[in-house]
Amino acid sequence: PPRPQAGLSSPYYGLLVVAHPLDPLDDVELQQIAAGLRSAGVLRDGVLVAGVALDEPDKAALAAWRPSDPPKRIARLSLWDSATRTMSLAYVSVDGELLSLAAEPGAVAPMISTQAEAAMDAARADPRFQAAILARGIRDMAEVYLETWPFGSAVPDDVDGDRRLVWTPLWHRPTPEANVYAHPISGLRAIVDLDTSEVLAVEDEGIVPIPSTPGPYRSDQTGADIHLKPLTISQSEGASFEMDGWAVAWERWRLRIGFDQREGLVIHDVRFVDGDIERRIAHRLSIAELVIPYGDTVAEAHRKQAFDTGEFGLGAYTNSLVLGCDCLGEIVYRDVTLMDPTGEVRVVKQGICLHEEDFGILWKHTDEHGHVEVRRGRRFVASSIVTINNYEYGYFWYFYQDGSIEFEAKLTGIVLTIAGKPGPSSTELEPGLLAPYHQHIFCARLDLDVDGASNSVVEVESEALPPGPDNPHGAAYTTCATHLKSELQARRTVDPFNGRYWKVVNPNSTNHLGDAVGYKLVPGHTTYPMASPDSVIGRRAGFMYHHLWVTPYDGEERYPAGEYPFMHPGGAGLPTWTARDRALTDTDVVLWYSFGTNHIPRTEDWPVMPVERVGFHLKPVGFFRRSPGIDVAPQPGHCH
Repeated sequence: PPRPQAGLSSPYYGLLVVAHPLDPLDDVELQQIAAGLRSAGVLRDGVLVAGVALDEPDKAALAAWRPSDPPKRIARLSLWDSATRTMSLAYVSVDGELLSLAAEPGAVAPMISTQAEAAMDAARADPRFQAAILARGIRDMAEVYLETWPFGSAVPDDVDGDRRLVWTPLWHRPTPEANVYAHPISGLRAIVDLDTSEVLAVEDEGIVPIPSTPGPYRSDQTGADIHLKPLTISQSEGASFEMDGWAVAWERWRLRIGFDQREGLVIHDVRFVDGDIERRIAHRLSIAELVIPYGDTVAEAHRKQAFDTGEFGLGAYTNSLVLGCDCLGEIVYRDVTLMDPTGEVRVVKQGICLHEEDFGILWKHTDEHGHVEVRRGRRFVASSIVTINNYEYGYFWYFYQDGSIEFEAKLTGIVLTIAGKPGPSSTELEPGLLAPYHQHIFCARLDLDVDGASNSVVEVESEALPPGPDNPHGAAYTTCATHLKSELQARRTVDPFNGRYWKVVNPNSTNHLGDAVGYKLVPGHTTYPMASPDSVIGRRAGFMYHHLWVTPYDGEERYPAGEYPFMHPGGAGLPTWTARDRALTDTDVVLWYSFGTNHIPRTEDWPVMPVERVGFHLKPVGFFRRSPGIDVAPQPGHCH
């Protein structure tokens, strides 16, 4: 029989295909895991799956892996007992064997979709809520659109803050196709206990006029009558990359595509073929957290400080991508598989898009005789897109022919809206329709292994030389390199005025000039948190206050705000880990890079926000003897 694609169900699973230890959990594996938990009496009524992930082997185990003698693949599941309000951590083999089960003291489960749906149903059925909706002239509860959000600020004094709580912002949908975010119902909210579906409070601050100006964005509503001639991407010989399951070989790059139900798209085991040697660059690259602090003081805004990764599970909202729309060209897709809170499994078709694309000029030179050498550059792209309530986030990893790597987040969707009079911390989009100021702050977890796992981190800055013999003309400058020897020293912020960047070097691997080989992290578009470090969100998302953190590798240190940020008092994750001030010299280091954007909404962001891009680069510095781009062949019949 033909060899099935890794990650997809197959009647030959376990007979012909050996899953790699880093392959995402597939539907068969997840179904067997859920069946094993049910058989063991662990997954039962009242117990919900709060998180599931592949238990990734450590580097030594990966190095020892052989297809002829594969170790057992294992999943790690967080299980929430809503009756006792306790969390357990289970390790289960992919054939359904329960390997261990232990309590997680003090852990609070993130948002669980089935509970969120029950909370919204409870709010709609509450007589106080119904009366408040009727008082606003809405007679059909089906016209009320609700969302559930965690508390990003203090819980009201008259509500039991020890419960696991959500509150319900809401909007009016006057017609089935209406853009609900054009019609916020402000001043009214329900507070619901996620575990009991009990409506603990209905907050009614008085009637605020509901904005009436529609915000149509569908083509059948707007006309969408601006047309261009067709643009076709054609590769007559097919794509230049090859895939073996989830492994990719493109140009000189070798890497593995991964997926995590919390983080979404993940990149594993990145190498570059330099001559006859596959040189290691990174073990694992991911966006480990995304938090969105809002800056307006009204309740509908200041409570919105959501962790889209740690509280919602960003990967669980992965889109099914559409050829010619989300991705253009000669595309290879990979499905992703999800487990819902009850243990049911579903497959998101075409959840990850893989392709190559032209990226303009790679390099060019025209000499004094008029001879021209120019190379077109391409890049390999791995991407996915998620929709979480009003926003879309596209995660794009780019691999270039000059040996560099780029991450780009593409932000689009619909800005969150409230109703009321214009204030100092929001933009009026239409009469009475406001979009609060907010920030999107990401944190990348970059486990680099530059020519191996024994690395060090250096900060490099440019500095002007003082006037004198070394700077007789007043224009000379040099660079200053500082070895970041410990975790506290490695808490750093960006500084564009001196071109600050950070490089990971391998002191045990030198180039032809005798210098340590390295890769540098080059900041891109970034921001700094507006929230006070003493605020609720400031305490819980402490990673925001430094752009760079460095830790020695620890497989249990996975998320910058800690494993369970929902309603956490704060301080977990990077602030706690790095307080130990562990040594960072000549060891296996992990870089954590916080970046993002300060979104002051524009009227041009309405009704759907054009894509805004943020990200960073990883570039070789002294890693190669010369530019890898010099070996790229010219286009046949062109460019030379």
